[in-house]
Amino acid sequence: MIAALKILRFLFSFVFKLPTSAALYLTHLAGELTFWIARFTPLRGTTAKNIKRVFPKLDGEQLADRLLRNVGLAIFELLSVPFFGTVHFERLCRIEGRANLDLALAKRQGVLFLLMHTGNYELTPPLLSSLGYRFNSVLKATDDPLFALLNQSRGYKGGKLINVLEVDMYRESMKALGRNEIVALLIDTGALEGRNEMITFLGRPVPVATGWLTLAERSGAAVLPAYSKREGDKIVLHIGEPLHIYRDNRDEVKRQVGQFYEAFIQAHPEQWAIFLNTHEVNRMLEGK
Repeated sequence: MIAALKILRFLFSFVFKLPTSAALYLTHLAGELTFWIARFTPLRGTTAKNIKRVFPKLDGEQLADRLLRNVGLAIFELLSVPFFGTVHFERLCRIEGRANLDLALAKRQGVLFLLMHTGNYELTPPLLSSLGYRFNSVLKATDDPLFALLNQSRGYKGGKLINVLEVDMYRESMKALGRNEIVALLIDTGALEGRNEMITFLGRPVPVATGWLTLAERSGAAVLPAYSKREGDKIVLHIGEPLHIYRDNRDEVKRQVGQFYEAFIQAHPEQWAIFLNTHEVNRMLEGK
């Protein structure tokens, strides 16, 4: 698979010599073809079943198709990032709430940027890096060649990676926040591998990672909940209002963040890639 992805990336280096609209059209065409292949694999049934487990009244198969299409498009968008110019991001992406990010950074204490596995969340680091923001992504990346390939896109325009398998995440995050940079964390998976607390989400008690609360309290950094959403062939990055953590308001901020994401997922369950992963759905539903 890695060899195939490398070949595709090589081919796309030529595709992106074409006009912007043509290059993005071919990128999305490749994503559409990938979706139609995936649609006839067991992954579609697994995804539909996972969606129905969380939203029993919804049409799991229809939502599974929409999610698989989103993932197919996202794969090729991400592979193409090293060949993007400003015009490609302008054509493909839109930011809502950018003023919230600028307001938070104006405090000069850094920003903790929260994301979930929705839309094409992987475009967030290169998108914001392309606009001149200093962006750090907290992730868990093994020496698998796939991660090396993806990290070429994640590190676009100087974006930095904080790999929890290689460095102390808290120490490196505190340093980045001290430089008034953005530190991004995905908060919807891996909760049981570190500090976590139970919250009510989608009507169920679920474990969520809460290390970001401690980071925010100790650093003074603003917390910005955000999500990525696909609207047709465009990616919308929605940035919420800054939140500040103090010793006596942790529970309230946790509730606000939970409600922010709960409202989005209830309205757009087809955007949430967690449904591709039965293990993560089990952990959410069973809390273990």
